[in-house]
Amino acid sequence: MASGKLSARQKMINMMYLVLTAMLALNVSKEILKAFHLMEISFNQANSNVDKKNQNILEALQEQASNRKDEVGPYYQRALDVKKVSGEFVKYIEELKTTLIKKADGRKEPEKGETANETELTMADNIELHANYFFKSPKDAKAKELTDMVNNTREKLMNLLKDGNGVKVDPKDREKIMALTNLNTEYDSKKYPSWAVMYFEHSPLASVITMLTKIQNDCRNTEADIIDALTRNIDKKKVSFDRLEAKVIANSTAVMVGSEYKAEVLLVASNSKSENPVVVGGRTLPMEDGKGIYTARPSNQGTFKWGGSIQVKGPEGVVTYPFEAEYQAFQGAATISADAMNVLYIGLENPISIAVAGYTPNDIVATISGGSLSRTGKGWVAKVTTPGKATITASVKVKDGSVRRMGSMEYRIKNVPKPESMFGALESGNYPAAALLGQNSITASMPNFVFEGIRWVVTKYACAYVPRRGQAEFFNGAGASITGQIKSAITRAKRGDKILVDEIMAQGPGGITKKLAPIAININ
Repeated sequence: MASGKLSARQKMINMMYLVLTAMLALNVSKEILKAFHLMEISFNQANSNVDKKNQNILEALQEQASNRKDEVGPYYQRALDVKKVSGEFVKYIEELKTTLIKKADGRKEPEKGETANETELTMADNIELHANYFFKSPKDAKAKELTDMVNNTREKLMNLLKDGNGVKVDPKDREKIMALTNLNTEYDSKKYPSWAVMYFEHSPLASVITMLTKIQNDCRNTEADIIDALTRNIDKKKVSFDRLEAKVIANSTAVMVGSEYKAEVLLVASNSKSENPVVVGGRTLPMEDGKGIYTARPSNQGTFKWGGSIQVKGPEGVVTYPFEAEYQAFQGAATISADAMNVLYIGLENPISIAVAGYTPNDIVATISGGSLSRTGKGWVAKVTTPGKATITASVKVKDGSVRRMGSMEYRIKNVPKPESMFGALESGNYPAAALLGQNSITASMPNFVFEGIRWVVTKYACAYVPRRGQAEFFNGAGASITGQIKSAITRAKRGDKILVDEIMAQGPGGITKKLAPIAININ
């Protein structure tokens, strides 16, 4: 624009230009406003689900409290206090939303199939009404009120995790919830003067209402985490069990011909997360799934006795439970087993366990027909390349230097199964557009495969957006990422439109490439 002395008319023209430029910069597309509306509906549904879950837990606590008043009663009352604080906050936010929506002429009239209180906002793109409400008359008063309400509610909820009045909570639980809760007013202080300004001053009304609904969701989730922590801590001071197993206890597993074999069969309760030390000969055993693992390597044959104690930490201190056991060492045949059934998969490192009673792992010599076998730190790994069968043979080095064959086992060789294709974390099915917009890549996984950690990478795919009315649009993806073109089409998608992904190619272990099943998604 021109500089120097300007006429009143020119100044007015310049001012109008600046206003128009600002209006254009602030223009928000209908698609984005629609996306905010869908997110608001999703948050409302999530709030309802979490509230029902919390109510179910409270009802279960109430029933327990009626039977165990002294133990459970204080925790149940504390959970009710949590529910009250959370409910008051959610009500405050709901009233705030109602006020803002009324100031902006409410919501649109529901069309066929729509719920009255879930339609789009009449003035979804308005950015002035709520800004004036929060930051003017008087200045920043409502913004500060909302900020203080969020912080005060969080502190009230955290204080309900403190010990007192018959309630005792592990400090780690409080620290974890405090670290993970999203009910806070954190913001980028380098870009914005306050949390309220960052989220509410220059955003369209649709974004503001969605953000307020998310804050309600954050509060409900924090409520759920606290109630869950209170429930877990009721019996934390007691010795708990999470596993039942049938056990057979025999005096000996080796019996002479003609002698009697006798064993006790019983149901054993254990705790897979137990940290109670198991001590043998002054040495604390390593733990796996709550069980102490005792190992020994005898140098000759015979019966060996051993024993120790389990030190259980309880409210009254450590209680010691002694035990004794014995085992027999003898020369035997080879034991060969695959950690994943009797199948070897092409392209994978198949773990194999090979043991020969009376011999150390270093004394074992193993070979395989139809593949290769190599030693690892924990055992052996078999690699195969052609479908069919393979035989693993185990031999041992004896003291005179010779090698003696001890046994063998035959295995089937198979190709790795084809993985399942997914749109991010979504299978084929019916989803709102907002759910699809939250996905970033086409993925391939093997959820029920016996091996864990097998990684498949999608290398390319083809995608079609098929609207219920109008022409279909086609896209190609190089790699796994969902392209911006596809997300743009999803943003425009309406109920009844389809997203189809086909020609999906994925590369797996050993460079294996497979074509995966197509993905079909209906927008609802």
